[in-house]
Amino acid sequence: MFDCLFCQTGKAVEVKMVRLEQIGFLKCRVCNVSFQSRISYLSEAVDVYSDWVDETEEANFRKDDDIPAGDLKAPGSVTAASSTK
Repeated sequence: MFDCLFCQTGKAVEVKMVRLEQIGFLKCRVCNVSFQSRISYLSEAVDVYSDWVDETEEANFRKDDDIPAGDLKAPGSVTAASSTK
C-alpha cells in the first residue's frame, strides 16, 4: 500500500502484479486513479509505484512546457489524470 499522488490519501494505492503477463497494475481505492506498466521477474510493487511517479512527473513537465510563461504552476504540481504506460 502506497500514498496516492492525486488525492493525497495515505496507504490507498494497491499494486497487483501479474507476472505471467508481465504487467503491474496500480489503483487508488479512494479516487480510482489507475496505472499499469511492464514488469520483469525482478520487479516489485515499489517498482510499479516508482514508474507511476515518474510518468506523472513527466506528464507535468510536458504540460508545463505548453503553458505560456506567465501561467506556470508551482514546481512539483500534479495533474489529476491517470496515465498508462
